[in-house]
Amino acid sequence: MKGLRIMKTELEKFVVFPENNLQEVMQKIDFNGCGIAFVVDPNNKMLGVVTDGDIRRSIIKGVWLDTRIETIMNQSPCYLDENTNLHELFNKVIDKKIKRLPLLNQDGKIKEILFGEEIREVLSRKIFASTQTRSGTEQKHILITGGAGYIGSVLAKQLLQKGHKVKVLDNLIHSHHPFSEEEENFSFIEGDIGHTETLIEAVKDVDAVVHLAEIVGDPACAINPQKTQQINHLSTLLLSQVCKYLQVNRFIYASSCSVYGASLSEELLTENSIINPVSLYAKMKVESEKALISLSDGYFSPTILRFATVFGESPRMRFDLVVNTLTAKAIKEGEITIFGGDQFRPFVHVSDVAQAICLVLESDLEKVRGEIFNVGSNENNFEINQIGEMVKKAIPQAKVVIQEKDVDKRNYKVDFTKIKNGLNFHAQKNVLDGIQEMGSSLLEGKHK
Repeated sequence: MKGLRIMKTELEKFVVFPENNLQEVMQKIDFNGCGIAFVVDPNNKMLGVVTDGDIRRSIIKGVWLDTRIETIMNQSPCYLDENTNLHELFNKVIDKKIKRLPLLNQDGKIKEILFGEEIREVLSRKIFASTQTRSGTEQKHILITGGAGYIGSVLAKQLLQKGHKVKVLDNLIHSHHPFSEEEENFSFIEGDIGHTETLIEAVKDVDAVVHLAEIVGDPACAINPQKTQQINHLSTLLLSQVCKYLQVNRFIYASSCSVYGASLSEELLTENSIINPVSLYAKMKVESEKALISLSDGYFSPTILRFATVFGESPRMRFDLVVNTLTAKAIKEGEITIFGGDQFRPFVHVSDVAQAICLVLESDLEKVRGEIFNVGSNENNFEINQIGEMVKKAIPQAKVVIQEKDVDKRNYKVDFTKIKNGLNFHAQKNVLDGIQEMGSSLLEGKHK
């Protein structure tokens, strides 16, 4: 990750005062996105430094949220000024792995802040370069619940490739996690999202949470309704409360376009359209959405992502999803069975879902706080019959069978304009791409 610098006009995003409390400072840190705040006096002279980690460790030790920040700040931080012994400071930067360094003027006021590799560059060259616009993305530490699953395993890989730190919490009910324990910036906790102690351990040192862990799909949820409510709704509430208490502001909830259910509208459904969930799975999504939005304030900023029906290759495959199911049956059984077929569904590739989550994590908090986004593309709205035709086109030897019994009553076409215009999201893969991708893997014997 390249070094970053903060312009003087942006310094106010990083400055707090001794009388500010822990919660106020954490809000400032969340909005500057760099994990740190600098404590100054009324004349803007630097008094100390505090990080998000300092605050969370204090909360866990029992310090109240309304405690003044001066009681926990580091009063002897490293900094750079005209009198600094550069050689000594350089060694401290290396030893302590310092990633943020304030540059002070002769009055002890912050002139600018050096970030990342730029600290070493400035120190090694003994040059105080002129200020320039901040660019790039600061590394975040992100918790993914259910991170060993179908979406989570793809998301974790993308985040690691972008230079973020990733922690996965998963109970491994389906399989072993597909990551190397030696992978840089990765950590894994095997545990259940219903256990408070496990959640505190998972959340205590992260900047953001992506909540994917749940019982997935209508059939699985119908097996044990009570357990579904416990895991898909009550555990979501527990996790959100833990995050809010530990001042983890960014929270992304994986909802579903299935909340639109049996829609009677012929129009594309937006985030403001009437919802009509027809399954327990979708109803739990709706209840969790409502609860999370009600918790939204300046200190807790949930974002709701309603995913279209997901398809495509993942390290932890699922074959209970429409495109994946029909493709697998065409190859394994030579038959594509469609129930009804005239129902509309929106579709999105699993890698595009991960891309959308990354965009939200890296967006300014004000753009995503308390927002709901449909995730997919208008071009990938299809009738189930059309999906069958595409599978047939890719696998000509398969036979299409239409059945009118056990027809899924869900029917909805969805509008994805908001995420496209608001976050510049563009799906990279269409349904045919996914069919061809999975067809090749199945023929090669990658999925048993």
